[in-house]
Amino acid sequence: MKREFALVVETYDNNIAKVQLQRGTSCDGCSICSSGKPIVLRALNNINASKGDNVIIEVEELKRGINFFVYIVPLICLIVGYVIGDYFSKLMSTENLGPIFSFVLFFIYIIFGILKLKKNNKIIANIICQNKSINETINDFNK
Repeated sequence: MKREFALVVETYDNNIAKVQLQRGTSCDGCSICSSGKPIVLRALNNINASKGDNVIIEVEELKRGINFFVYIVPLICLIVGYVIGDYFSKLMSTENLGPIFSFVLFFIYIIFGILKLKKNNKIIANIICQNKSINETINDFNK
């Protein structure tokens, strides 16, 4: 699991919190943070962090098989759709149905993928501790 710094934006009664990830050094070269929109996700709040607390969260790494569904399956949809469209264009004596079927099949895959993501909106982060500032840590050490 990967650890990230975050800010608690909202808390809910069922030990769930909405956290906003803070841009870290691991974000270099990533285009998600550079869009200007903060990354907000839900996290388990077993330490009862409050709104406004700086926390450290553990984020689940994506499964290795996910790359297949992100890169390979859409490519397969485009190729299969083109072959089906080409077959139908030969049957109906029309031209250029291959690209049309290709994109239709591709967009159907995209739509079902988005619906599945919305349905499986699971929690992928866990708040593990509060992130104290350096001064608070020094004060705790001196006590």
